[in-house]
Amino acid sequence: MRRLLLGALAGAFILSGSLATAQDGGLRAPPTEQVPGGTGMGGLDSPDMTLSEGEIVATVAAFNRGEITLGTFAQGRASSRALREFARSMVSEHTEAGTRMSVLARRLNLTSIEGTESLRLTAEAAATRQQLSRLRGSVFDRAFLDAQIAAHGELLELIDHKLISSAHAADLRTALQSDIRPMVAAHLAHARSLRRRL
Repeated sequence: MRRLLLGALAGAFILSGSLATAQDGGLRAPPTEQVPGGTGMGGLDSPDMTLSEGEIVATVAAFNRGEITLGTFAQGRASSRALREFARSMVSEHTEAGTRMSVLARRLNLTSIEGTESLRLTAEAAATRQQLSRLRGSVFDRAFLDAQIAAHGELLELIDHKLISSAHAADLRTALQSDIRPMVAAHLAHARSLRRRL
């Protein structure tokens, strides 16, 4: 009797999960892992957790590489001319920002160190590229902009709550505040503006 009851409960649990997935078309967002004291943004840990300066360099480089890859892909796939121009400017600006950060890292004698954040950003960019590769036309345009809004918003949070506070060298802090952050904020605003028109 106990086995029968446990089997029925397990079946009901599986069925309820299947029904919920069917109702939302299988597009459920995975739950974000809550870290005590964290921001609730998935990959962002508690604000008091610091990165080494090498990890900061690797994190910014990973984001730039991801945006260059996605922007290059969007230039050939987007149906909107305005979106293709946005993608082209993203590639150019992230390439230039990457070069400036590399020059600064060499000047400060910082070695890029892959860490949790840089690896996560690299994996997220690859997953986004894979998802976007299945889309065409206006559906692609909207999905690309949604991904850009999410990624740039997340990076702003990361810059504000972790990267700047982890940077000990004044020049690195200044680069994050005066170079990287304004570029990311401008791309976020541009993506939001384009998305409102689609």
